[in-house]
Amino acid sequence: MTDLVRRGIYALPAAGILTAMPWVFMLGSASGPTGTAEYARGLTSTTHEVVGDLYLAGFICLLFGLLALYGQLAGSRGSSWAAGGLIASVVAISLVMQVLSIFGLASAVLGDVYLAGHKDVSAAMVLFSGGTLSRRIDNYLGLLMLLSLLGAIANAVAVWRSRVLPKWAGVVVGVGVVLSLNLSPGISWVGALCLVIGGVGLARRAGAASAVSPAGVKAAV
Repeated sequence: MTDLVRRGIYALPAAGILTAMPWVFMLGSASGPTGTAEYARGLTSTTHEVVGDLYLAGFICLLFGLLALYGQLAGSRGSSWAAGGLIASVVAISLVMQVLSIFGLASAVLGDVYLAGHKDVSAAMVLFSGGTLSRRIDNYLGLLMLLSLLGAIANAVAVWRSRVLPKWAGVVVGVGVVLSLNLSPGISWVGALCLVIGGVGLARRAGAASAVSPAGVKAAV
């Protein structure tokens, strides 16, 4: 096992931290009633932009962490499950990053337009702030959550069958991936905590496993 794979799994707990912390600032960065000048100034603030970038960075870390996890499992009994889990998870994370990028950029542009004197965009600002979403967006988010669930199940099974990584950590990380992709603060925080706890468990065992041969590794509990 290379150091890149072994240490790369620590990107999972890093993803948990990066996807949890921005919510603390996001909830207060765009203050005031939606569709008002105060709210628009919050959307165009530097703080709102920085925390949005941190949130995206968290999902980039999640991608690297899952890639490293696959590298750890590729030669194990769960390699086929790990491959399926990686594909489904990467697609789901890519979709959520696309949503976050569009929402973040569009809301900032709408804020600029509103502050320039075009008050008629306030209705669009309300929608991007979490108002009633169209059926098209609901279907998109539904597909995203389905893919993340399939990927999480496959990754958990891969860890369970691998006999080199702790089974509980694979399940906890799987739950964390699904919950962290949910775009609501409370659920995302629970998912982030799961990524931190499960990710550290996987990374520590991966480091220990690298010091022994595959034949000497006992089944993980």
